[in-house]
Amino acid sequence: MGLKQRNILFMLSLFGLVCAADRTLYILHTNNTNSALENCYCADHPYGAIEKRAAYIKTWLVEHPNTIIVDSGDLISLTKRSIKDSLASLAYSTIPYDAILPGDQELIRGQEYLTELLKRTAAPIVNTNIRVPKIKNSQPVRIIERGGVRVAILGVVGPAAIKYYPEAVRATVALEDVKTALTRNLKGLENKADIIVLLTHQGYDYDVKLAANLTGVDLIIGAHSQTSLKTAQEINAILVAQAGKEGYYIGIIEVQLDEEMQISSKSGYLVPMTLDLPDHPRVMELIKEYEQKTGIVNRRKRK
Repeated sequence: MGLKQRNILFMLSLFGLVCAADRTLYILHTNNTNSALENCYCADHPYGAIEKRAAYIKTWLVEHPNTIIVDSGDLISLTKRSIKDSLASLAYSTIPYDAILPGDQELIRGQEYLTELLKRTAAPIVNTNIRVPKIKNSQPVRIIERGGVRVAILGVVGPAAIKYYPEAVRATVALEDVKTALTRNLKGLENKADIIVLLTHQGYDYDVKLAANLTGVDLIIGAHSQTSLKTAQEINAILVAQAGKEGYYIGIIEVQLDEEMQISSKSGYLVPMTLDLPDHPRVMELIKEYEQKTGIVNRRKRK
């Protein structure tokens, strides 16, 4: 074999490796942030929150442009804390989320508050089964392309998410049956997307039950139970993931596709937002604004 032929074979081999690398899609996922703008400076939880997350994701995207970023809800606090919730939603706008599913802590705040809250995040909203409150400009299915890979994202809230609220609060939220909504919206979707992602807000146990009886979905990325799944679990060929609470972790899912754009492997894990990670300057400004407006400074905070 001549030198020219060997060079051609080498280039073809290299091209194949590059194409294979391009068929890896990353999905970064978060949930149950609960308006945690910064770490609590707690000895038993030495992690950051949005201030670390936003900086981490900015760096990640430079190295991994084939990435989708999603959140499965409960961005804000359980009990109404208007100033902090407002600033936390602005902090979300520092991250280029591709889809956010509102959780129960957003839905129970009322129509007007929810609309303004979600607008501040500057993110697309997926809503496959929430009927009340009305979510302006939301989509039952969002299809995006990243690195030549087509991804469909749906989002459902299960009835378990609101079951423990007082009856008067539950009456302000109306949800379509999860299976009914999914059956209608998944129909024909496999011809429009290479990967189908379902965001859920109902809890890990309900995600497991749903996955066991569901077809047409590749990934379930959950919330509500605040479960820290250090390794995503595969159930009925569906990878189920969830990333804890308070912004302690970012979930990372890696999906490898073959030459025919079929999934050849998928896995998921958590990355802790350790205190040695850099802070995002804009989020630090929002933290300072919160302290100035409220006079509340974490007593454990370093001087």
